[in-house]
Amino acid sequence: MSELIQLEKRGHTAIITINNPPANTWTKASLKALEETIEALNADRNIFALVVTGQGEKFFSAGADLKAFADGDIGNASVMAQAFGQAFDALVRFRGVSIAAVNGYAMGGGLECALACDIRIAEEHAQMALPEATVGLLPCAGGTQNLPCWSAKAGPSA
Repeated sequence: MSELIQLEKRGHTAIITINNPPANTWTKASLKALEETIEALNADRNIFALVVTGQGEKFFSAGADLKAFADGDIGNASVMAQAFGQAFDALVRFRGVSIAAVNGYAMGGGLECALACDIRIAEEHAQMALPEATVGLLPCAGGTQNLPCWSAKAGPSA
C-alpha cells in the first residue's frame, strides 16, 4: 500500500482516497498501489462495495502526472499507459459494486478512473474531460471505449 492511495473500511464498504495533492495526479506508484489495493479487497469477503474519491474538495483526479511524460521518452509513455490500463482494469474487475464519488475535477486518467467504476456520482461543481490530445497524448485506459457507453446510458441531460 502507498500513502498515495488511502484505504478505509466501514462495515462492508471500502473507501479508496486518491491522495496526491494538489491535483491527485496518478503516478506509476499510485497506479500500482490502486491495483494492489483492489486485489486485496477482492480477497476480503467482508467487502461488498468500493467507493473511490479524491482527497480534498477541488480534485477527484487531474489524471496523469505530466512530469512522467516530460522527457518525451516513448518507452516511458508506454510503461505509464500499461500501468493505467492494469490499474483501471483491476477496478473494472472489482467483484462488488464500485462507485466513483467525483468531488471535483476528473480529467484524463481521473475521468478514466471514474469510468472504470460501475456507478459515478458527481458533486454539482465537478467537471470532467479527456484533454489528453491537447498535450499530444491519447486516453489510454478505457476513456475512449467507456465514455460513449456512459453518455448513451446517461441520456440527453448528460
